[in-house]
Amino acid sequence: MSRITTVPIKELYRLNSLRKDFNLDKVDHEVFTIPDYQRGYRWEADFQVEALLRDVFDFYKMERSSEDFYCLQPIVVTQSLSHEGAWEVIDGQQRLITLYLLLSALGEDPFELRFESRPKSNDFLADLIRKEEANHDDPDFHFMSEAWGKIQKWIKQKNDEERGFKYAYINVLLNNVKVIWYDVESTSRDVNIDVFNRLNIGKIPLNDAELVKALLLCKIKGKYKDEVELTMRQSEINNEWHQMEIELRKPQKWYFLTGGIEKNYDAHIEFLFDLMANTKGEAGQKYTTYLWFENQLRNAGNELEVADKAIELWAQVKNAYARVNSWFCDNSPRGDTEVYHYVGFLLASHEKRVYDIYNESIGKSSKDFRDRLKEWVKSTLKGVDIEELEYGADSDTIKTVLLLFNVLTCLKIANGAYNRFPFDRYNQIAKNSHKGWSLEHIFAQQSQDPIKDEKAAMSWLEETQKSIVNISCVYKPVPNEENAEFEECEIDLSEAKGRIETMIKAGLKALNLKDFNELRNEVSDFFGEADRHSISNLALLSAKDNSALNNAIFPVKRERIIELEKEGKFIPPCTRNVFLKFYSPSDSQPYYWSGDDQDNYLKQIKETLADFLN
Repeated sequence: MSRITTVPIKELYRLNSLRKDFNLDKVDHEVFTIPDYQRGYRWEADFQVEALLRDVFDFYKMERSSEDFYCLQPIVVTQSLSHEGAWEVIDGQQRLITLYLLLSALGEDPFELRFESRPKSNDFLADLIRKEEANHDDPDFHFMSEAWGKIQKWIKQKNDEERGFKYAYINVLLNNVKVIWYDVESTSRDVNIDVFNRLNIGKIPLNDAELVKALLLCKIKGKYKDEVELTMRQSEINNEWHQMEIELRKPQKWYFLTGGIEKNYDAHIEFLFDLMANTKGEAGQKYTTYLWFENQLRNAGNELEVADKAIELWAQVKNAYARVNSWFCDNSPRGDTEVYHYVGFLLASHEKRVYDIYNESIGKSSKDFRDRLKEWVKSTLKGVDIEELEYGADSDTIKTVLLLFNVLTCLKIANGAYNRFPFDRYNQIAKNSHKGWSLEHIFAQQSQDPIKDEKAAMSWLEETQKSIVNISCVYKPVPNEENAEFEECEIDLSEAKGRIETMIKAGLKALNLKDFNELRNEVSDFFGEADRHSISNLALLSAKDNSALNNAIFPVKRERIIELEKEGKFIPPCTRNVFLKFYSPSDSQPYYWSGDDQDNYLKQIKETLADFLN
């Protein structure tokens, strides 16, 4: 039979409780054989060895109870075919040898190591620990010697710093530090080599997901005495596992669910395990999810009760998948579409973590859960006065408001999956693109700042000429000198277009930046008027696309937005709408961003968010 469990370091000396399960005789000293298909010892003293020492020491120094423990990475073994009663090490040789050196340096007489094809290593280790002269010519010996020296020096330093350190440290190391023990049922060396190869080329990484899978498949054995029935049940679980993994790997679903999560998942089903164990999926945590599952089974009772608990845990995994999958709701009724948009917004804006939402959903009816989500969305705008928001000081709040504006706009027209806000694309940009999302000034905020680079100036001239070639005039409100009121006047662009053409023909060498910036400011003012830093002049755009629009006049930005969408780039729907003058009256000029356009845009934002504003 196979087994997966956690084992305190002290039990590696004598694994008699495990031996009983395998009907093996008790021993006074465990023997671990290092087979010939393993490479030699290669841990570097200042890297891997120091990291192990530091990790265990950090645990030793922390405030903890006697029940707390620190878990090292797995050691994969099988019963040795060449040494009766010994364990053949398939994976974890480097860690096991380092532990052997550490325990020996602390004065312990630990387990025994035997190198099948490198018998001189046995003698070298013995000489090294007895402090006899040892030959360091072999690469294995060099690395072992460096590790031994590092460990001895480290123990002496800690002992000098803290009286009684050695004895207190040994107690913690033996009793509160564990390894994950994973034995493989095998009948031939070829099987062992195959497992070794798969582990070491990364096809089956020993992450939490693989360990949990092995644990559950192992424990359900107590339920089935018939081998055929057991095989069928295990195959059924494997098939269900595979189907959930396929679904969770779909980008639309995965990026919707995992906005804001730092952890990179090799197996996406591990996300469900993290939800169940409430381990938050935080990067850097080692095997906390696996240990939660093991603890559930350890406390279950006898073999049959453990098997029943394992089957129950698998049912909980399927329920967890069904729960989060219902949030995504492909082609679902409107009520669930609300859940999709609320959950997606809360995750994309980082206002809530998926673990909070998952825990909140347990035991609630669909209506109660939807109402709770809506309360959370409302709370994100608590105390927000949209008209008072300013670019810079309130940029993060403006991004949240504009994201919600986009999400609710999609919700209002959602009749199926194709009208929903694409959180997968939004989160991919937020997570993978340089600087993520930014605020785009509809009427350029830097139009009055001079351009100082001749190539940038020439690029501005060429792009502007292309965009306004078919625009003969614009209508712009100008103050009446007699009564100070604004009147709409026709602005002829012929003269400005001629100056642009003249500068382009003259070329870079003849370009005068002072004359260019004067022309640029004049042309920019032809195409807009704006309270530049208010939300009524801001829209969401990826930072990468934003950089391509800097300093451009409104018609250039409008044209570029259209081009980006044609190229397949994700432009938030409300950003596209605002540059297409969707919120402006039908008779509004398409190439001029006016004060009325701003007012209408702001009005639409407020109307869309009305139910969520306090």
